[in-house]
Amino acid sequence: MCKSSTSTVLCAALLLVATLRSFAQSKAVPMSANPIQPTSFGFSCNFDRPDACERAKWITTVSQPGTLRMHDTGTTWQRLTSGPDSYRWTNLDLWLDAIAVHQPLAVLFTFNRVPCWNVRESRSECMSRGSPGSPDPPKDLSADGSPSFNAFVDAVTKHCSPAHHCVKDYIKYFEMWNEPNTPRYWNGTVEELYKMVKPAAAIIRANVPGVLISTPAPFMAVNPSWMDEWLALENKRGRISDIYGFHVYIGPGETWFNDSNAPERRFVENVMEMVNKKNNAGWTTTPWMNTETGFLGSGPYDCPLDKGATHAMCGAFMARWLIAQFALGAENIDWYWFSSIGPQDAVYSHLMQWLVGAHFSRACTHEGGIVECPLVRANGQDASIVWDFSTDCKGTTCGTPTSYTAKSQFRTATDLTGNTSAIPANHVVGIGASPVLLAMQ
Repeated sequence: MCKSSTSTVLCAALLLVATLRSFAQSKAVPMSANPIQPTSFGFSCNFDRPDACERAKWITTVSQPGTLRMHDTGTTWQRLTSGPDSYRWTNLDLWLDAIAVHQPLAVLFTFNRVPCWNVRESRSECMSRGSPGSPDPPKDLSADGSPSFNAFVDAVTKHCSPAHHCVKDYIKYFEMWNEPNTPRYWNGTVEELYKMVKPAAAIIRANVPGVLISTPAPFMAVNPSWMDEWLALENKRGRISDIYGFHVYIGPGETWFNDSNAPERRFVENVMEMVNKKNNAGWTTTPWMNTETGFLGSGPYDCPLDKGATHAMCGAFMARWLIAQFALGAENIDWYWFSSIGPQDAVYSHLMQWLVGAHFSRACTHEGGIVECPLVRANGQDASIVWDFSTDCKGTTCGTPTSYTAKSQFRTATDLTGNTSAIPANHVVGIGASPVLLAMQ
């Protein structure tokens, strides 16, 4: 999927398909992406935006992803505590009750920032950052971990709402830190974070049956070598993680054009690089997730119309971005923040209809600009998703400027607006920048 001189090596890696595991849970639902499930599609909130899940208000979009990532739901350490052993459970209780109503659902709890009462800097310095909490390590951190963090982890994993909806029943995934390679969330060393989360992970396993622990999830755009150090520590000092997680967005870009911001480029340069780090460290069978993604990683998070994008382009890019990752073996992809999805909601919904219950028979491959992603649909029939990444979106549509010869068994072509047409007798269909589903019926 790339045009650079390194395309032979990079694009050959598209043949990689991750080996995934399935597992049992109690009231929560596994994310296993083979076959792809609603829980493979995740969403995040933005706690500071009233229209983005405030006070556990569920998303109102047509598309309903099946996994909730609880970062920015007001349930992190600094928001749930006011001092040692002093807890404010209201936000967590609201979410536990909402999650119980919206079953089936998988839930990912994310740790980030340290409460201001628990760091060496003054409270005024801590509060001056504009976001609750501090990126500094807790002041009681030692070679044996942080007693205050361990106490919080023990309390939160044992907690139940007044309606008797318990963390241990509904939250089965824990991401051990949010973007620790950025000073905004962690100012300590990689080794200090490992010291802190290793004993905490053991507490989670003791309190939450069937739990799966994810690595801290770095933001790929900053210091990509951070994950190499983390993997080396887990390999040397003991594995903590069942899942490998990271954050990669479709952006950046001051201006949006097909050539400079095509998702295939970021997919090869960032997503595949992160997956290769995992495999090179000997974690080939470890499932992976992109637990925070979207159009731009620095906000605003909706389609960047002010940078030259169009809604048609954003819909095509989003679909290609998600399809390529699922075909590479992603167990879960979480969109941040989901209320910003706007007009792309319809595309997302149609994409879920295409993929839920299906599995990709191999990763996407390309010849020239034409990408082919073969899959087996929920009905057991072969299908293929195709597009031409060398074409552009013009105005309100992405057009069909390329003639593509479909395999003889395919009878219908469906676009991401839901329109289905019969494939003609000569098997030639028009494809463009937006994916098209070729199916047997």
